[in-house]
Amino acid sequence: MRKMSQLMTYTMILILLTGCWDRKEINDIAIIQLSAFDLMADTGKYRGYVQIAIPKSIGAGQLTTSGGTQQKTYMPLVDYGDNMEAMTVKLERKLSRDVLPSHRRIFMVGESLARQNMAPLLDLISRNPKNRLRTYLVIARDTDAKSLVETEYPLEATKEEALREIIVRKMVVPSMLRNFYASSAATGIEPIAAAFSKDKDGKILLNSVALFNRTALVGYVDDMQAVALTSLLGKKPFGDVEVALPDQKNKLSVRVTTLNVKKRVEISGEQPHFIMDITATGRIMDNNSNLDPSDPAIMEKLNASFQEQITKIYQKLFHTLQTTYKTDNAGLGQSVYRKYPKLWKKIEKDWETIFPEVDVQFKVAANIYQIGVQGAPYYLREDEISQ
Repeated sequence: MRKMSQLMTYTMILILLTGCWDRKEINDIAIIQLSAFDLMADTGKYRGYVQIAIPKSIGAGQLTTSGGTQQKTYMPLVDYGDNMEAMTVKLERKLSRDVLPSHRRIFMVGESLARQNMAPLLDLISRNPKNRLRTYLVIARDTDAKSLVETEYPLEATKEEALREIIVRKMVVPSMLRNFYASSAATGIEPIAAAFSKDKDGKILLNSVALFNRTALVGYVDDMQAVALTSLLGKKPFGDVEVALPDQKNKLSVRVTTLNVKKRVEISGEQPHFIMDITATGRIMDNNSNLDPSDPAIMEKLNASFQEQITKIYQKLFHTLQTTYKTDNAGLGQSVYRKYPKLWKKIEKDWETIFPEVDVQFKVAANIYQIGVQGAPYYLREDEISQ
């Protein structure tokens, strides 16, 4: 009996230690690194472009050398279709392996497709459980997605890693798929996404945030307006503003290090109006004037100029949102919904017409806390420094 019990125990252990029976070898799967989608203006067809990782080359950069010639570390595939699913099927039929999309970092969408409507693409993505909602959804501004993702970027091992790191480290835009789905389905706020473009040298650049009304692109905000918009959504800033005194022609550049915004909603006659309490700090990055920021009197005036510039940035941002595009990407309606849900029920259907007319005020407290290792530039003589 004891031997039989031991035999049964060993048998059970062997069964439990057999490993995963559903395992797939690396040479059986095609790992998608990024995908790019466009709408062709001449034919009206959808174009899909994917980069498939070549496993033996992963970690060797975007180009690797074999037999004296440079080879890409990924295999590009392109195909077309009358709809998203037809295009996807054609792409998969070109692959000798099973598709693995869960490692994809980037969905790039061309401007023409984004402006028409991204609903078909968003539906296709959401129906596959292997598509991760932490994948970044980004827009190719003033160009098609395929040409943008084909731009060489040798600093990072893979292209999608470069795009993701720029978003995370430089302009922190809530641009994941989960952010887009949540904003498009939520009440009182419209989605945004990171918008990449090419500079004059053909290099990729993130300087804009794409604005959406539901699932259609309506426009962009750039530079510090984009930074101000992301600050309204609780993200860290990355950018400079120029400050100066009224009697000075040359300016100082101040790097904005913190930009915190508290939105307040007040009701007057069933009409909401908003107060933005903004706290900004910065440090001087360069001084092209003859001012000495270490002088307390000078610094007080520079802080006043810094405060004025920050105020102007937010005023321009809301002019763009309310007048140019008339879309609530700042989430003002959501603030009303959260604080005054009964009022929101009354005005929700008319919010698209109410939003462009609502009053938004800005109360800014701005402080330059660091001037660098010197006040006035070292090259100035003492009699050249303005007091």
